Amino acid sequence: MVSAQSGSQSVFNDTYVDARTMFIGEANKTGAITESFEHPARQGPHGETLTAGALTMDTAWIGPRDATAVMVMICGTHGPESFTGAALQLDWLQQHKQLPSASMAMLLIHAANPFGWAYCSRTTENNVDLNRNFIDHSHPPEQGALTQPIQKLLSRSSAKGPHFKRILFGLVKRLLRIGPTKILDEISQGQYSHPNGIGFGGNSAEWSNLTLRSIFTRQLRHAERVTIIDWHTGIGKYGKPCFLCFDHPNTDEYKRARRMWGAGIDNSNASYSSGKRPSYQGLLINALRDTAQATGAKTTSCVIEFGTYSNIKMLKALLIDRWLRCAANAAKPETKIKLQTQMLRLFYPSDPYWRASVLKSGNAIILKSLASLHDQMMEP
Repeated sequence: MVSAQSGSQSVFNDTYVDARTMFIGEANKTGAITESFEHPARQGPHGETLTAGALTMDTAWIGPRDATAVMVMICGTHGPESFTGAALQLDWLQQHKQLPSASMAMLLIHAANPFGWAYCSRTTENNVDLNRNFIDHSHPPEQGALTQPIQKLLSRSSAKGPHFKRILFGLVKRLLRIGPTKILDEISQGQYSHPNGIGFGGNSAEWSNLTLRSIFTRQLRHAERVTIIDWHTGIGKYGKPCFLCFDHPNTDEYKRARRMWGAGIDNSNASYSSGKRPSYQGLLINALRDTAQATGAKTTSCVIEFGTYSNIKMLKALLIDRWLRCAANAAKPETKIKLQTQMLRLFYPSDPYWRASVLKSGNAIILKSLASLHDQMMEP
């Protein structure tokens, strides 16, 4: 078994290229089977030329190809959050000794959204929130009555950045009139009518969506038990894990999640200002869970967030991210750099205490998950 001690904070990188280089290097040292899936983009968000192979989604498979129990760890769904999940993957690779059983395997998916990671954006090359993209696009959710006014409010900005005070004042007015739950839902759940807005889920399946589904279908065809962790940051207490399980509490999937990760599975609502988790649409974790189940596997899945700052500060980060992609053309270069750095550090603090806490908690979660998956193998 792997030691419960986490590794050096050198596993935290500040560029997509450095993180990918270290991931591939450590995976090869471990003897993993690696694959790279080239992103088709040939232009960056500002028209810069991209060479072939500049952006890739990478995977590392450790263990037998016909493993009956597989643990999957995904990082990179949202650009600024990618570094943390990548650090946990890299830390595990560096500390790796052996899996609890010869019938088990680990699948690491590095850079679910390589474009967003490389350009420090939560969205894809099409300004799509990948974590709202996994819907039936032939029948997208209808626009709610709040969508247009809220998106218009969230888009208020100038060449200097988002009009944060005006936006906050407008949200408070609406909050007092209709309550926090509806406002949080409208901002967070995803929308499919405003391409330049926050939480846009796209008009069709993104490249990352199709590639992830293909990886799951092919790689997990022998698996009977699958555990899936999608690493994120921004929700929860500073440096502490927040568990978001999207299975219904009465299902076997939820019961397995609770046995694996404990009572924190029941308390995810406490991390939201409204006291209720938003009605998210098009989640990556749910789609990949369903893909694994379609091959006959019993699944245990969870989004695991590491908390950073207050809900108001994280709203500011979302507004900056939207501004950088959709409204920053007339801004001075130094303004863009300043705001991008601010947004990055809201999702990815450089604080050594935060990073040490993430490594310690993340390492313990991985070990507990592997042990619990092994115990599942013993069940009838």
